[in-house]
Formats: sequence, structure tokens, C-alpha cells
Amino acid sequence: MPHIQHLKNCPLFKGLTEEDIAVYRPATRQVSYKAGEAIMKEGETGETLVILIHGEVTISKKLTLLGEDESDTKDKTFITLNDEYRPFFGEMAMLMDGSIRTASVIASSDCEMVIMEKQPFQDANMKHPSIGLHVMENIARKLANNLERESKNVLKLTTAFSLILEE
Repeated sequence: MPHIQHLKNCPLFKGLTEEDIAVYRPATRQVSYKAGEAIMKEGETGETLVILIHGEVTISKKLTLLGEDESDTKDKTFITLNDEYRPFFGEMAMLMDGSIRTASVIASSDCEMVIMEKQPFQDANMKHPSIGLHVMENIARKLANNLERESKNVLKLTTAFSLILEE
């Protein structure tokens, strides 16, 4: 499958050869999305990881206003990603059973994605443990970076609220 060559620059496979990456061929398929199409929806159960190989996506989360009614929510775009660094998302689905999507991903332009299915991904990791360990370390690195970033954001928000309450 030709999409494997696009994955060598993806952070998920950092430090691996094209031959190493090819062990995931049975777990992957290439999919096209039109601008405006939902790739993932916040709150849905996930069983796939997605790698952006061409195009641009926006990642958003629902902000709940004062009520609990579904109409009291607003989508807030947190980041726009392009294909330059072959970003991946949905990694929690590869680690947890019944993982719930924590954000929505929408194609901002026509996109090409590589979708990786959970069970074949796990099968490849079991069959090739040294490669699997490397990929899992790359996922852990991304999650650690996300956690560090979000911790800083919480601290900033806490500081801002504290200053507001002092007035």
C-alpha cells in the first residue's frame, strides 16, 4: 500500500525505518475526507488512530455554558493542524477499551488520512514487540507533552480566576 511511505515523517513512527513501519500495513487504510466532513466527533467511542497525510483539520471541543441542555454548548476551536508534520490523533483509542473521543476533528480542506484500526495495531505490536515498544514510547511522549501543556493551561486559568476574584 503506497500510504506507508507517507508515514515515515509521522511522529508516531519517529526512529523507525520504512520496513519497520510496514509491519502496520494490515492495520491501516487510506481514506479521503471532503472539507467540512467530521473525522472524529467528541463523545463518540473510538477504535481508530488517524494520521493526517494531506490537508488541514481543526480540532475543537464543546464548551458547556450554564445549562445542561445540549443547546447550551458551543464548539471552540483549539488548534488547526496541517500535513507538514504528519500529525496523528485518536491515540487514546489504541490504549483504552471503550475510549471516548475528547475532541472533534473536522476537515478544513480536502484531506487524505491513514486510519489505523486498534486490533490489527495491537496484533502488529505483539508480533513485533521491539517495534511496538518504540511506537508506544512515541505515543507516551505525545501524551506526556499534551499533559504538560494542559497543566500549564490550568495553572494560567487558575491564576486568572484568582486575580478576578481578588478584585
